[in-house]
Amino acid sequence: MSITTPKGKAVYPHVNTPSTKFNPLGEYSCNIIVSKEDADAFKAKITEMYDKEYERECVVQNKPKLKKSPHFPILENEDGDWMVRTKQPAKVESRSGQVYEFKVALFDAKGKPIQKDSINVGSGSTVRCGVEPRFWYNPSIGFGVTLSLKAVQVIDLVEGNGAGSFDFEEEEGYEAEEFSDEVLDEALGADF
Repeated sequence: MSITTPKGKAVYPHVNTPSTKFNPLGEYSCNIIVSKEDADAFKAKITEMYDKEYERECVVQNKPKLKKSPHFPILENEDGDWMVRTKQPAKVESRSGQVYEFKVALFDAKGKPIQKDSINVGSGSTVRCGVEPRFWYNPSIGFGVTLSLKAVQVIDLVEGNGAGSFDFEEEEGYEAEEFSDEVLDEALGADF
């Protein structure tokens, strides 16, 4: 069942290309900061589904009660902001060795599809995510839910990997010559 998150500000989104930082096969993600009111309403909706799936899993496991995972995808972060966390593996390898690839669809504010390589969704973009709640049980972790990222609606774009993502203002002065993407990537990887 697909569900849409509230509108919010993207935090370190990986919707154009997957990150391989924690998963060598890659992982798409888009965490969004939302208002407390939107977080409460969305959390109530997910919790209702969670409770039903938890009861079902208790029957499957033939136990009256199961341990619950302490990780929930709607939470208050260390800065006091309310965050909705979404993610989706880019690739999954089956036990037989077959690899399945997943993509995240991008849409503009009007709901029209966006060609993935035409933009680079960066932090600060206003987005809404299409997710599928995925409920799971691991005896050592407990019963939990992950919001599998399926689509992102870009309402207000902040391009990633550019000066705009650093909030630089235009000034009078030195203007650089045109340069390649390799130079930009090298500059963004430098320690300042």
